[in-house]
Amino acid sequence: MRKLIGLCILSSSMITGSAFAAGAQTSVLFGANAGYGVATNGWLKDVSQSSTGDSGNIAGGIFTGYDFALNQNISFGVELDGQYAYKVLKQNGNSMNMWSIPLFATAKLYMPDILGFMLFAKAGYAYNKFTGDTSSFASSNNLWRPVAAAGFGYQIAQFNIFAQYQQNWLALDGQNGGFGTVSAGLSYRLPL
Repeated sequence: MRKLIGLCILSSSMITGSAFAAGAQTSVLFGANAGYGVATNGWLKDVSQSSTGDSGNIAGGIFTGYDFALNQNISFGVELDGQYAYKVLKQNGNSMNMWSIPLFATAKLYMPDILGFMLFAKAGYAYNKFTGDTSSFASSNNLWRPVAAAGFGYQIAQFNIFAQYQQNWLALDGQNGGFGTVSAGLSYRLPL
């Protein structure tokens, strides 16, 4: 009886361990994230000069990508996102929303021995489009500009729960600045 109980405990720990310790795999990714975004640097200064200016609101998006695993711990890939920030800037009763379509190169470091922990970094370019009533903002052009993100996650079987910070570098009203987002998300990977 003790041997049977011991065997059951050993097999369940191996099953649980494999659910967390899958590591890097060549796969197609699908996911979504949501969080809070705020204007940074020159944008923040530009908005704060107005007594009715404000920055920050909800932001989120969806993404798909491809990861190529070099080994169990390291993968490189590409990712295409579609992101939206609601009323990212508000000034003089007007508000501006931002659409962004970033194309990232990604690098991921998996640590399967530490409960499926994973670190990642992304860098690329994004097409940014401003919508809403932008009349308070002198120049709110659609721009191709750099974007980068970094974060960490936990892998459970084919799912990854993650948190990240993303920075979109943009220019508005002659001010260099941008938009930073802190978000949490969930991705699913389909191994190839």
